[in-house]
Formats: sequence, C-alpha cells, structure tokens
Amino acid sequence: MTGALVSVVIPAYNAGAFIEEALQSVLGQTYSNLEVIVVDDESTDDTRARVAAFGARVTLIPQANAGAAVARNTGIRHSHGTYLAFLDADDIWLPNKVARLVDALERHPGAGAAYHGYVAMDEDGAVVGQPVLPAHDGDVLEPLLLGCFFGPPMVMIPRACLDRVGGFDPELRLGEDWDLFLRIALAGLPVRCVPEILVRCRAHRTNTTRDLVRAAAFGRVILDRAFADPRLPARLRTRRFRTAAYKTHAVFQAGRCLRAGLWADGVALFLEAARLDPRMLSRPSSYLDLALRTLPLADQTWPGLARHADQAAALLTNVLEGLFQSSGLPTELARQRRPAWSALWITISVVQALAHRYAVAAATLGRAFVTDPLTVTAALARAGTGRWMSIPSSWRPVRLWTTERC
Repeated sequence: MTGALVSVVIPAYNAGAFIEEALQSVLGQTYSNLEVIVVDDESTDDTRARVAAFGARVTLIPQANAGAAVARNTGIRHSHGTYLAFLDADDIWLPNKVARLVDALERHPGAGAAYHGYVAMDEDGAVVGQPVLPAHDGDVLEPLLLGCFFGPPMVMIPRACLDRVGGFDPELRLGEDWDLFLRIALAGLPVRCVPEILVRCRAHRTNTTRDLVRAAAFGRVILDRAFADPRLPARLRTRRFRTAAYKTHAVFQAGRCLRAGLWADGVALFLEAARLDPRMLSRPSSYLDLALRTLPLADQTWPGLARHADQAAALLTNVLEGLFQSSGLPTELARQRRPAWSALWITISVVQALAHRYAVAAATLGRAFVTDPLTVTAALARAGTGRWMSIPSSWRPVRLWTTERC
C-alpha cells in the first residue's frame, strides 16, 4: 500500500438501486490506499443492507436525515485521509480517477482542490450526450462566481484545505458544494484541473420541483456571501461583474425550471435577470443561452438546438410574451419591447439556420429588421467582432458548461 491515504465519502439516501455499482467503482480504483465511508442519511430502502454486504472494506455510518451537506461533514469527521474525495451514491468513478487527482495534488502541494471532467449517463448506465471537460485552472474565482462548473464527484480536496476553510455548510440544503468551492477560491488557494473524463454522473429525475425553485434562492444566498467577503478582489467588486454573476445564475435557473415544466417560475427568473440588466433583452445571446439550457440535459449542444428548432422558437416566444405580460413591469423593461422582439427574431433566425432552414431564417431575420433595425445592426456588429455573446463564460460552442451537479 503506497501513497497518501485518500478518504472517500459517499452520502446515501435511498440509494439501494445504485450504491453497489458506485462502491464497486471505488474499490476497483488503480490507487489502492483508500478509506471508504458511506454515510446513510436515514434511508428507508435497502441501502444499509447493500452497503453492509461489502464488509470491512466499507465503513457504514448511519445518521438522522439531515441532507447531503451534513452527511458529507459526518464522513469527513470520521475520516483519516490526507485527501478527501466525494462520490454521489448513484455515480461511477472511472478506474484512474483517484490516481490522477492524487498526482495533480502531489505536483501542486499548495492547491486547494483538484477536479476533472465528466460524462452523463442514464438510469441504466448508458452514456448520453457529450463529455464535459474542465477549462479553468489555478485562480478559478471569477469563472466560479459565474457558475459552479464541477461538483463533488469530480473533486478531491486536501484535508489541510478543509481545516482552513471549513466543510459543507449544513444550512444550505442545495448548492452547498458551490459555496465550499467559492470559499476555497476566496482563500486564494488554486484549483487544479485534470483534463480527463473520470466520472460518469447519472442523470435522472430525483429533485422535486420545489428543489428547483429553492435552488435559485440558495444560489442568491451563496452569491451574497461571496460578494460580501472582504477577500474578494477589487476587480470583481464592480457593479458590472456583480450584475453578470446574478444575471447568469437567474438565466441558468430559469432554464432548469422551464425544462422541468415550471413555466411561471422560469419566466419569473428570466424576468429577474432582465431586471438586473434590461439591455440583455436586446441581445440575441440571452435567448440562445436560455434556449440551450432548456434542452434535455444530454443534448445541450448546437446540433441539439438544431434538432429542437421549432420547440426552441415556440418556447422563447412564449417566454418573452410572458415577460411583457408580467404585472408591475418596470418602465425600463417596458421600453425594451421592440428591441427585445427584434433580438428574439434574430435568435430564431440563427436557430433555423442551424437546422438548415435558410429560407425561414432569412424571412425571420427580415422580421427582426422591420421590428427594430438598430437592434439588428448592433447584433451584426457584435457578431463581426466575435463579441456578440452576452454570457460567454456560461456556454461553449460545442457543449454547455453545466452547474447541474451543484
């Protein structure tokens, strides 16, 4: 047995259907010096029995139901490793995951964490969608304020770092991992990325609709804390960046709600973003970003948007109609009606072009020009300089950076 001890903490609640596969992926790691701890969050199924069947290879700790943050903290308290790694009970690590992250942390002893990419799988374990690779390394505070781009199954954290910044906040029933990662970045600790796919994250509908709505509120609390932190650099204290962070969060959560059929909540969150930045309504990128986020989780790509062109056009039209029908609409937003509709027609034109419906795209672009020529001119000018995307850190040409795990 060589190398530093790595403690693996797995919170589990009614995870009987998947926990054995998750544990097998941990015990099958090429890195052998592991301590495996499952914290059962008062499951009512056969989770405990399935974990107990692994015998002394896995430590089972039962606790009263208190959520993932408390469960992970319980596991941390009972652990002894130099490094802490986390796995959700329905996900699967690839065999080299631990070895690759230990290597990254050993090569960068001052790092606060290391993380890697992931690929989604369905309930049956079949890979779906495209892999998501990490892009941020070192000082990740700025992109992290614009969205959580990795989650617990993708990260390894030195115990010394957790001793310094603390564990998961038990008051946050959602987004507790984003909060922890922000505290690591605010402490000035670099985060190292390993540009490999080392985990398969299971995509299935486990959150209640109430959780989706609550996630937006918890996210605002997390951002409030980060922007109030005295360690936040001056360059990130500007009104413009703060607005971008809250706006991006609202658009992301709006997309999640709309994808889940929570229409009123999705429109309300998009309106929240527009209140923060009324000019976003005149930018096609705002609608493209929302359209991508409302696609099925495994299909949030440009080809995916082309396949769902008609649905995207209808959804965006209904969202904008709902926004302008909102009661108490601020005057500043009401004045954006013509530019907003022009920007929407530009967006639909782009979507139709992606679907190779060029005649429809041209006609829709003409409609945008008739609605508000200045908006079309401005959008084309931005496109010509490569600056037409209003939320560039939230998505990439091939695949959305998703905060779905957070």
